[in-house]
Order: sequence, then structure tokens, then C-alpha cells
Amino acid sequence: MSRPFLPCSTARAFSRAALPCPSAPAASPGAGIDLRTGRAAVLRQRPRPIAGGVWVAALLLAASGCESLAPAGTPREAPAAQARLELHAHDAEVWAFSARIQGALAGPGTLEDCAVRVGNDVIPAAIEERQFFADVPLREGDNEISAHCREITSGDLASPPVTYHVKLRDAPKARARSSFAEGRLVLDATGSEPGERSRAELVGFEWLRLPDALSTPEPLGASPRLELPAPDAGDPALYELRVRDARGRSDAARVAAPPGDLPPASAPSWIDEAVVYGVVPPFFGAPPLDSVRAALPALAELGVNALWLSPLFATLPGDFGYAVTDYFDVRPDYGTAQDLEELVGEAHRLGLRVLLDLVPNHTSAEHPYFQHAEQRKTRAHTFTFYDRDAAGEPTHYFDWEHLPNLNYDSAEVERWMLEVSLHWVRRFGIDGYRVDAAWGIRQRRPELWSTWAAELRRVSPELLLIAEASARDPYYVEHGFDAAYDWTEELGRWAWEGVFDAPRGIAARLGAALAATAASTPRPERTLRFLNNNDTGARFITRHGPGLTRVAAAALLTLPGIPCIYSFDELGAEFEPYGGLTPVSRPAAGDLARHYERLIRLRRSTAALRSPGLVTVHAGPDDEVFAYLRHGDDTSRFALVVLNFSDQPVNRKLVIPKAFADSARSGLRDGLSGATARLQAGSLDLDLEAWSVRVFMPR
Repeated sequence: MSRPFLPCSTARAFSRAALPCPSAPAASPGAGIDLRTGRAAVLRQRPRPIAGGVWVAALLLAASGCESLAPAGTPREAPAAQARLELHAHDAEVWAFSARIQGALAGPGTLEDCAVRVGNDVIPAAIEERQFFADVPLREGDNEISAHCREITSGDLASPPVTYHVKLRDAPKARARSSFAEGRLVLDATGSEPGERSRAELVGFEWLRLPDALSTPEPLGASPRLELPAPDAGDPALYELRVRDARGRSDAARVAAPPGDLPPASAPSWIDEAVVYGVVPPFFGAPPLDSVRAALPALAELGVNALWLSPLFATLPGDFGYAVTDYFDVRPDYGTAQDLEELVGEAHRLGLRVLLDLVPNHTSAEHPYFQHAEQRKTRAHTFTFYDRDAAGEPTHYFDWEHLPNLNYDSAEVERWMLEVSLHWVRRFGIDGYRVDAAWGIRQRRPELWSTWAAELRRVSPELLLIAEASARDPYYVEHGFDAAYDWTEELGRWAWEGVFDAPRGIAARLGAALAATAASTPRPERTLRFLNNNDTGARFITRHGPGLTRVAAAALLTLPGIPCIYSFDELGAEFEPYGGLTPVSRPAAGDLARHYERLIRLRRSTAALRSPGLVTVHAGPDDEVFAYLRHGDDTSRFALVVLNFSDQPVNRKLVIPKAFADSARSGLRDGLSGATARLQAGSLDLDLEAWSVRVFMPR
């Protein structure tokens, strides 16, 4: 229970000429009175002058132990029992260090003076007829808030208290910058900031070097500014800054320093080598997170180097995970926070990075914030957390009535989701996010993603950020994302949809899809390519059979872009992702798994297959064979990929452009089978078996 703000018997009106009580210190402008000690307590901002401010001063003096200076026996009317104060607020979680507190007089009467008490601070409130409001500072943790007003006939009134729990940590913000000067690397921490509320002085700085994001840090020095020898070529080191303030609060940030006098990279250094594997934990067994951890050695052996875990935030029983009820907790049917920590640690030891599926566009309709808003309407602190139409009803996309959109015009929502994003990076060391429905926030608040990505990269510049949105919209790679989906301009439509539906014409349709994407984005190599994901329904092998799956997998892993293999694609498992969260029946590893493994190994060992260059090679009058050259800046180091999408053997003569043919005078070698071939007058004559794949490179 809170203490009464002020006994009415000591809150008598007094003259404007009254002086401060000699036994208590005078409050300076912009200060309140600590009601327990009588000492001046500095407020975050100067209280705004209001009519009748003398009464508030009387409250403060009385609270500090001063006797009223008004004449004894001043007449006072009896209080009207029906008059009371109501705060337009309830207990709430708050994602800010300040809030506007509003309330009103219930019952007859006229408000004369009002103030809002937050803990031991008293903030004058503005009055508008029967209502009042004040913008009040808040502290980390619990803040007990009550309103105190004087009504002309009823006298002193106090509202029941509410508690605002500030979820933010009042800690400093580390900012690490790197530059080159006279051939030396300069690490600079002088842009670091004190805590938002405390403004406590920064007293400690520590720099560490990480050979890469998965390595153990090596101490370098304890100064705000360091000068070091520039990293050697081929050694793009990562540096971590740790800062500490006078209250013992700390923060960390990282900065990448590319070798030589080069500008910082705009994407993680490992992006071109990324082969992503989509993981739905319960498909692997029970308990889910432990089962995924047990599968890590096999996934590392397959050759993938990044795992994308389906949503694992707390949700409703049986939900796939996109209806989040708590963003800071692991869903209990998957495991515990410790299980996740051990999974990430083991993945890192095996050279695997871990991406989470972030769901910032909406929450579940069962999220406590939405439930509070529905129950208390505009008096709920979280009412404005949700996007609403003109009638005040929550908005949603498609038939997702159970997934109300968040309102990113609210600074608290923006901060809340930023803290969610940072939490999993800091607490578990995760390596990036696939961001669900990124297109929705782009529609409602297009400026958000750049600041969100910049703040994440302040903490960890090696994060991979993938937008669930079309790569044909350059907005995403221009606003902080590293990649986006291989969709058409139509929301959610796979760019390769329809390509494989008819047996003839596959090569022409695939070439047209690739050309359309390349024409729409400056970075086609930043396209997340896939045959299956959680939204593609029945698996590719179910719809098209094992032969075509084999060739399509080769296209996936040899074309420009970031390839994504989904749970058990390499095994030929057949299921529908939304068919239930139970272990998936899957065949033992066989020829298809070996095919995937060889392709992944070849991609990771062949620079040309990870480069952006793509040149289509004419393969004859019909459309069963699709051939293309992959290359980087050095065209002498290329890869020639030949795909036979037919269920029949064919013979084709490929004419190789002269710039590439000149580099193949010593012949070609197939990186998959080891077979060799030679060009004749710049042409390559090939006999191709049904559903065959060749990946030639100069010998």
C-alpha cells in the first residue's frame, strides 16, 4: 500500500508571499521534494507553470514537514463523498522512461490544482476543465503513480495508485567506430552514451579482438581510443567494445575492420558463403531443441553453415509460432532458455550460425498487451500499441484476424521490438534474423527498418538480416536488410512458381524468372532462393518427383543468390509444414542427400559459384537444357553449369563466349563427377543423361 500523498489537515491554503520553511531546504526550479526525506529531488524536466501553483507548493512544503503558513482556523467545507479522482491508467509495462499520465474528476465539482506523484517525485499537472494530465519521468523497474488534486468544495482528493513497470534497462550505450589513419587502424569509443535516465558517467572502456564472430575475444586495451596496426590482407577482424558507467551498468558493441584502407562492409563478411537450412524444431523429434542439437553434426556434414529456426517465442499450444504471446521467452513445448543456449553454443563450435524467425509485424490476439487493450480500450496503456482503423478497431492482413498489427507510429512499440531483437543477440549470441512479414511494416512505417538494422549492427555487425519480402523491391537491401525472398512483385508469389509445372519449356521459364529478378534489383545475388519453405505447401519432391527435384536442387545451389534448404529436403521427406508439430517421417540418407552434399561442397569451394556474375549460354532450339556461366571479376575462373530438365537423354552443343573459351584451352573438368571435356572451336558437345547435372570448371 502507498503512503497518503498529504494529510488534508496539513494542506491548508497559504499566501503567495509565504517563504520556505526554515527546517526544510528550498526546492530549486525543476526540482521536486522527496516526501520521505524532505530533500529536493531533481526532476527530468522543469515542471510547467500552472494556475493555482501555490497549492502544489503547499503540498510539497507540507510533505517535507513544514507547518502551513495560513492562519489557524481557516474555514473549510466538508468533503463531498461523491467527488473522486480517477486515473485513466491501469498497471502496465512501459517501454519508455517517461509517460503522459491523464485523469479526471468523477462526480460534481471543479478542479483547482493537481499534481501527479511518481514514487517520491511530484510533478504539477495541467488542468483542462474536469481533466488533468502531466508528462512524468519514470525510472527502471516499478513506478508507483497517483494523482492528487484540490477540488473547490471537496478539498483534497487522491486517486488510487497504479504501477508502471519500465522494462528498459537504464544502461550506457556503447558505440564503436573504426577508421584508418596513416596506415593504422583507429578504434574510437568516444561516441558512447550514458544511460538514458541516470546519465551516469562512463568510467570504464575495454577493447577486445575477435578473429571472427564465433571466436573467443582477445584483450587489446582499456582506452576510449586505440591505434593499432592495420589488419593483414585476408584478415577482416572484428573488434568488441565494452563500456561501464559509475553505477556499474555496462554495454557492448562490435565493429568490423576490413583489411587495408577500405570502407566498412555493408553486409556480414560471410554472406557470400551462406547456405541456409530451415529448421522446424519439433519436426526433428522430442524434445525439439534437444533433437535439433543432436542433429547438428549431420547438418554440419551436409555442408550448410547457417540454421534458420522457425519461431520459438512463447505462443499458443499447437501454433506454428507466428502468433506470439511473449517475445522474451522460449516456448516451453520446445525446451528452455538453457536448451537454446546449448544449441547455439554447439552450433558455433561446429561452424554453424543460428538465425531466429522474428515476428515484429503483429502479435497474437492472446498477447497480454492486446488483451489489456481489448478489455480497457483507450484507458489501457497498450491501446496505442496496435494499428487501428478510423473506427478504432485493430487492423490485420488477409484473414489473420487473430494477428493484430502493431502500431509503429508508437515510439514504445518501436523500442519494444528493438529490445526484443537485441535480447536474443545479447543473451544467446544468435547470428541474425529472418524477419516475418517485413513487407507489412514497410507499408505502414517505411523509415523504420534502416534505424532498426543500424542499431542491431551497432551491437553485432556480422548479423545476417533477411526480409520476408520480394527481392525485386530494392527498398529492402537499401534499408538495412542483406537479402529478401525470391518473390515476384505480387506479395508471397514465388518467382519460380509455374516454372516446373509442365515438362517442356522449363529452361525458358526459369531463364525468364531469373531475368525478371535481375532487372528489378541491383543485387540479384542477395536473393534468398528456395524450393521449399514453411509457406510452399506440399514438398517440391511430392509435386514434381525425384528426378526434377535433383536438377532443381542443382539450380538452387549454383545460381546467384543465397540458397535455402528446408527441413529434410536433402532426404526427400514428404510433408506439409502446417500439418502439425510432430516429428517428420523421413527416409535414410541416400543418393539425393549425397547429391546435395556434393553441390554444397562445390559451391563453398568454388568462388565463381558464390559470385554475382551470370551469363546464359544458348543450349539449342528446345527448352529442356538450361546452361549458364558463373563468374566473378576474373572471367578466367568460371563455372559452366549445364542442367538437363528432361526425363530423356539429350545431346547438345554449347557455344561458349570467347572471353571464357580462351581460359578453357586446357579443357574442362566436372566438379561433381570428375569427368573431363574439351572445347572444339569454342563449342562444347555434350551427351546428357536424363535429369543430369554438370558443373564444369577450367582445368
